Amino acid sequence: MSLPIQRTLVPVTGGSLAVFRYGDGVGDPVLLIHGVTSSNRAFQLFADALIARGKAVYAVDLRGRGDSNLLPGPFGMAQHAKDMAAVIESFGWIKPDVIGHSMGGFVAAALVGSYPDLVGEVVFADGGVPLPLPAGMSVEQVLPFVLGPALARLAMVFESKDAYRDFWRVQPAFSKGWSSVMDEYVDYDLRGDAPNFKPSTNPAAVEADSRDLFGDDLIVRSLKSLTRQALFIKAERGLQNEEGGLYPLAVLDAVLPQYPMLKLEFLADCNHYDMFTDHLGADNVAQIIYGDRL
Repeated sequence: MSLPIQRTLVPVTGGSLAVFRYGDGVGDPVLLIHGVTSSNRAFQLFADALIARGKAVYAVDLRGRGDSNLLPGPFGMAQHAKDMAAVIESFGWIKPDVIGHSMGGFVAAALVGSYPDLVGEVVFADGGVPLPLPAGMSVEQVLPFVLGPALARLAMVFESKDAYRDFWRVQPAFSKGWSSVMDEYVDYDLRGDAPNFKPSTNPAAVEADSRDLFGDDLIVRSLKSLTRQALFIKAERGLQNEEGGLYPLAVLDAVLPQYPMLKLEFLADCNHYDMFTDHLGADNVAQIIYGDRL
């Protein structure tokens, strides 16, 4: 697995955003954007797969997460898009590819919708397409169900890194087994000192950002205004390794026609997490996007 070679702090509203380079930086740049309580470390294996395909790989810690967790609000997709535009301009990239996982897909949508001239190819990895609200329910009614487990974890205190690893290890999403990749992922997420470690994500960021995942005007408008084809990669199984996945095919059949430039790709034998945290999943995603290794 790769670990970041270099961290760059990019000036943004309210402070600095952490951006991590994986590999030697040779090749066309690809910007990776993680999910709602994640970090750049979600992409360790995927970075390897992209480097093997000649890409220069950069992954952010979004505002309120990881080494960017002290950045203040406002949060929300419009602000994250502004932050990503600042990253692209800071590095001087010319239309880099952007790949967003989970909530990172929504950030990617907001980015290409708000700053279309800054972005090259865009890939939505099991995220970025608004899910319809259950019949008769408002965003305010749905959010407690969506946010409950995440906010409960963010409120917890862990006495050691091993204790945090043990918390994650039993989650259904990691049924294929544990690895050193996951050790690094969860260790990086902790902040503070024993016996008072806490996850790095700011709960206020999670609450504010999650409101934009259900038909936010900016996201819908951005997806509808795509001017060239973009991949939407659907994992076969979901956050709890459940069949059907985060985006059941029946739901996609109803939703995708309004976004004619999205091309659906089905990723078999992977769930929402191990599409990036498993060697085979990460390489298969890279294969879908860029083809064979060099």
